Amino acid sequence: MRILVDSSTLIALAKIGELHILKDIFGKVSITDVVRKEVLRDDFPETATLKAAMDMWIEIINFEGDAGELRKYGLGLGEGSLLLVARHEDRLVLDDANARRFAESKELRFIGLIGLLIGAVKTKRLKKEKAAIVLDKLARSDFRISSDLLLWAKEEIGQQFRKQR
Repeated sequence: MRILVDSSTLIALAKIGELHILKDIFGKVSITDVVRKEVLRDDFPETATLKAAMDMWIEIINFEGDAGELRKYGLGLGEGSLLLVARHEDRLVLDDANARRFAESKELRFIGLIGLLIGAVKTKRLKKEKAAIVLDKLARSDFRISSDLLLWAKEEIGQQFRKQR
């Protein structure tokens, strides 16, 4: 099973200095060379962090198809490439609604970044306190998260830890 991560997740975590969370949770994740090109397109402060991770624990999958064929479903090239290389045993990390609908239609397993944090706490791969810090940083960044989703996520993390005590 591969963990296939979209560019929005990589960029959001790198911007807040928390890209390593993916390594802490999974050990290794995979992206396509199309996603790699998307996240390294410009020279931003987080670019060096992303490049370093790609040299160490982010695997690059060579994509040879035509991701543009999925534009009719509202998907970008990076998302399209991930969805076209995904196998049924893989898990995708996707936040875009169109990408999630497409993945669901193909019976592919996926999770969003917020769900990933909650799941990592519940499986004890991430401490509650660390998840709360990441959630707060995401909420203060340009990552799109509604206040309802943020409150729900904090509640889920809190509920999980009350159960553990």
